[in-house]
Amino acid sequence: MLRVAAESIRTRFLERDDLVPPGFSWAFVVVIDLSMLTIVAVATAQRPTEDLQISLLACAIAMSQSLIAFIWGIRHHAVICWLSTTIAAALFLFATSTPIDADFAPLALVLMVGVVGGMSSVPASLAAAGSSAVVLLLAAAAHRLDIVLYLPVLAMGWLVGYLMHTQQQLILRQQEAQRLLAIHAADDERRRIAREVHDVIAHSLSITLLHLTGARRELQQDGDIAEAVEALEQAEELGRQAMGDIRRTVGLLDSSPMRAAAEPGAAEIGSLVADFRNAGLDVTLTVTGRIDRVSAAVGLALYRIAQESLSNIAKHAPDSAAEIRLDVRRRSVELTVSNQLREHALVLGSSAGRGVVGMRQRVELLGGQADIGPGDEQWRVRALIPLEANGRC
Repeated sequence: MLRVAAESIRTRFLERDDLVPPGFSWAFVVVIDLSMLTIVAVATAQRPTEDLQISLLACAIAMSQSLIAFIWGIRHHAVICWLSTTIAAALFLFATSTPIDADFAPLALVLMVGVVGGMSSVPASLAAAGSSAVVLLLAAAAHRLDIVLYLPVLAMGWLVGYLMHTQQQLILRQQEAQRLLAIHAADDERRRIAREVHDVIAHSLSITLLHLTGARRELQQDGDIAEAVEALEQAEELGRQAMGDIRRTVGLLDSSPMRAAAEPGAAEIGSLVADFRNAGLDVTLTVTGRIDRVSAAVGLALYRIAQESLSNIAKHAPDSAAEIRLDVRRRSVELTVSNQLREHALVLGSSAGRGVVGMRQRVELLGGQADIGPGDEQWRVRALIPLEANGRC
């Protein structure tokens, strides 16, 4: 029974952050409520029996903020805290029959000033401290307490509230910064997945189109059905592979922990070139240096750049000879993809599409440099990436 009641309270209140002042937690609210309850309970015990009804009324008013939040689900507010505590303290100090030595009732004002200072602005906290000081001065004038004992404590309560308010503002700014970082990280992830999907689809469609073009030429020009069927079978197989690659890439959107998809690297550039060569593209590959020195992140970028470059060649200049050079040096790796330019192939450089933008982004994120464009009757894609981890996060 108690477990069910505790679970009901947790569900209704502890999981509702909207009932807690911004920048604070339920632990803060519980500690403050228990402290206030302790103060008014001791103040009630200090008073004679004939003042019990007034003391209990003062206790109820002092705890009304918590009762309002508990019953009606209204957020804790500084104004309600100020009014309820001030009225309760006034009842304790002025409505009881006799003055109390070492009275606990003024400590409720001290706690209230600290809470209001933490929940609201400096002017509001000064107003709460000023009203509390007025109540204490009036009580001293009525010979209800020794003002010298409580005014310094009231000042300390305001100082604690000011420090809490400063910390609260820092926490709110930190939470906002974390929210913006989360949005930025999500945007980066979406852009990364978009690049991956673009590269996979562009590569698969380019090679598929080369196979289909070869099959059409075999049927139209040579009438070789066997060669055409072989080209169509290769296009079909590649289509299935492409669907698997797309599923794995889109699977990155899954938020399940420890989910990862195998990514190609620099060592797979040879297989990539072989796929395009089998599809009919005239492309050669030259590798110098040790590929095993290339990290996974750099290797993925090199693979995708080579993939996008070959896809563009297959799309815009399928009859031109292409060359890929991969040079792994001591501190950097350079990838160069070039092909002969024809007049009709100048459309390659006519606009910076998503593929070119994606290649530049990949290189820049790893701290490298990308040079993409025509030159010496060739279209050249050159990417120079450092092997050390000095890219941007």
